[in-house]
Amino acid sequence: MFAYVSRIGKFTSWPLSLAVIVGTFGPTSLAQTPQLPIQPSIDEIVSHSAGQVRRYSKEFKDLLAKETKTIRIFDDKETLKKERVIVSNFLVYQASRGSGEITEFRSVLSVDAKPVSDVEKRAVELFERVSNAETTAGELERIHTEGWRYDDGLHIMGLTLFQGVALAELDRESFLFEVVGREMLGNSDVYIIRYNQIKETDLIREADKTSRPAVMIFDFDLDGIKSANPRLSGTFWIDAHNYQILREQRRLSLHPEGFDKPVVLASNEFEYSVSDFGINIPKRIQYTQYRLDRKTRKPAKQIEFIFSYSDFSRPKVDVTSDKPM
Repeated sequence: MFAYVSRIGKFTSWPLSLAVIVGTFGPTSLAQTPQLPIQPSIDEIVSHSAGQVRRYSKEFKDLLAKETKTIRIFDDKETLKKERVIVSNFLVYQASRGSGEITEFRSVLSVDAKPVSDVEKRAVELFERVSNAETTAGELERIHTEGWRYDDGLHIMGLTLFQGVALAELDRESFLFEVVGREMLGNSDVYIIRYNQIKETDLIREADKTSRPAVMIFDFDLDGIKSANPRLSGTFWIDAHNYQILREQRRLSLHPEGFDKPVVLASNEFEYSVSDFGINIPKRIQYTQYRLDRKTRKPAKQIEFIFSYSDFSRPKVDVTSDKPM
């Protein structure tokens, strides 16, 4: 059994140019020193980008797309053992109860190219059951169970819902940020920002360690290996014009008892594209989990999820539990 859960509660530009000015003064021409672009400090970049992350959390809801989810399972030698491809109608669903939590709803259309029967009927019946749930937790559990029914017990959710975990205000002081470069990514001028978690935080933790709220919860079966000091690290590619994230690479490392150094347990790659909604929306997300080998002390690829999305749109009707699709 494997599960990854990402949870984030509600969170409580200037263009650059290169100018060369040449003035002519009588018979003598004086060329002024080129005016170089002013690059903001790392604190300014992080602060501006954190604002865009909050905007994403606010705007990325009630959006619809077609999702293709590929699940790959590998054997002990990292040889592909099994692959499953699930195509779904993907919806960012906002709960009708509680404080308006959002989650990922999936109405499965096909599995390994074989169409699923009674898709519309199942969706209507599901929302009827959801509307009868007595709590927000019950409402969301029924949504998740439906979306996971072809995943062979490999549960993963929440990767689309929130960007830039390390930029969350409540968690930012646990990370060290640095500018490591600048480049063109497609047509966008981007800052390359590296981050490393430098101290423990309850906002990023293993499951069941405490009942306190978390930004991210990791729940792994480590086959009896006792882990310690979960740490996130990674790299952002941030648009230099509007400070929105265009790409992120993220790694979760553990330092298990008996291991000489930390090992990577899971990694993510996020790719976003510009949209008409004022935010960059998910284009492709890859999640890779590794098994920890007691003998070699090295990680080996175990499971891989790849999510790809069509262009997102907004449904013409409100999507709530009392208004079935």
